Amino acid sequence: MLERDIAALESYQLIPRVLHDVHEVSTQTHVLSQSLSAPIIPLIKTNTSKLELSSLSLVDADLLLEQTSMSLEIAIPLLKPDKMGSLMPKVRKLAARNIAALALDFTQLAETPPFGNQVWKPKTREDLAELRAAAGCPLWIYGIASSADAVVAMEAGLEAIIVHSGAGLYLEGPAAIEIFPEVFDTVAGMIDVYAGGPVRNGIDIFRYLAVGAEAVIVDTDRPLANLQAELEYAMRLTACETLADIGYEAIFAPMFEEL
Repeated sequence: MLERDIAALESYQLIPRVLHDVHEVSTQTHVLSQSLSAPIIPLIKTNTSKLELSSLSLVDADLLLEQTSMSLEIAIPLLKPDKMGSLMPKVRKLAARNIAALALDFTQLAETPPFGNQVWKPKTREDLAELRAAAGCPLWIYGIASSADAVVAMEAGLEAIIVHSGAGLYLEGPAAIEIFPEVFDTVAGMIDVYAGGPVRNGIDIFRYLAVGAEAVIVDTDRPLANLQAELEYAMRLTACETLADIGYEAIFAPMFEEL
């Protein structure tokens, strides 16, 4: 986990309400035409001998390419940044397997020299448009950390971005929840905006939803059912009957004091 992200999350405090008539809450939503019991999408990077998916998931693309017989209707392959000549064949192979969407992982650009061994392979607006055309399905970016990049993704015709602070790890860039409101205000309504910061529990998921996230990509070993139960708990104690009720008014943070 990124300590900066966790510290920032903790500064967004939920405001409990007890004088209301909310008894049952609903966390149901839809992403890519898939019905989800909660706005929680797991990130799967671990190599296993038999990968089994029960819900829409973001999965390391190399794992999926190894398992050629597996149905990928609820899998969103996550591709590492690479030169276009290496990316395009992978994109075409995955597109031929009826994938729901495709995602590019830009958080790994932080691990380039002198802080890591990854090859520096950023992408331009034109590169993204070319990859989107080859994919023939929605293209997401995992690792947006600025509103300027969000605009480029939108102009390239991408369908969704995932705000994540990973690319700014060694720059001491802003935490995901700190940059999220600005990114959301810049492109919301024109492109889907999800959160991909660290999550410890369903309370953290509520925090991301409160600043505008439509869903949260979670990188955790905790059961999704537990995260959903904690999210429902937070909704009951803040008088939010549905996901549409979760907003800035449910949280207290210094930046919202004057609103």
